[in-house]
Amino acid sequence: MHSILRISEGAAIALHAADYLAGREGLSSAAAIARALGVSYNHLSKVLQQLTKAGLIAPVRGPKGGFELSAAGKKARVRDFIGAIDGQPSGHACLMKAKVCLGRGCMLGRFLEETNERFEAVMNAKLSELAKRKQKRG
Repeated sequence: MHSILRISEGAAIALHAADYLAGREGLSSAAAIARALGVSYNHLSKVLQQLTKAGLIAPVRGPKGGFELSAAGKKARVRDFIGAIDGQPSGHACLMKAKVCLGRGCMLGRFLEETNERFEAVMNAKLSELAKRKQKRG
């Protein structure tokens, strides 16, 4: 059986790195981000490179350099960060590779429909909105 949410480890790292950067003022080094997230520095570096290429984060070179969300990144939606790594995400109407119900319905049909609606709401949320909600919860 397949997961309803299909994102790569790289996309998950991108979301966590963006959330980390959204919660900080100023620059953060790749090493500090990798330590905080508990991920491979090399994998994170590749993800940060892709986010930079997409214009979602801004790198600053030099001994006191690092990364921060770009102006576009501060306005970006969750789907933009996932899309920069995996391509645009979409919901899935069936848990099977080949649809076995052949359009006759499925005992999980309504559940999947509701899950996809929630998925779309999160994908369309701005990262900054989600970061604010997290800060309020503490």
